[in-house]
Amino acid sequence: MPVEVGRGLGLEGETEVEVELEGVSIILRPTAVGGREDAWAYTPEPRAFLSRAHVDSRAGRVLQLTAGELQTRGS
Repeated sequence: MPVEVGRGLGLEGETEVEVELEGVSIILRPTAVGGREDAWAYTPEPRAFLSRAHVDSRAGRVLQLTAGELQTRGS
């Protein structure tokens, strides 16, 4: 597939795709690394959230908690 087409579909690098033939059409779908049940994690909203989290982490905006503090906060 031409690089421009892949970029237009939001595919980056060497993204694996599923190929399906439907009549005279070829349908390409990105293959989710963890399977279809985890495919939601690769949609734009969770990816943007993770990207923002990485920016915060690199900028030092993190809070380190012990296992005990995690249990207390989770109650």
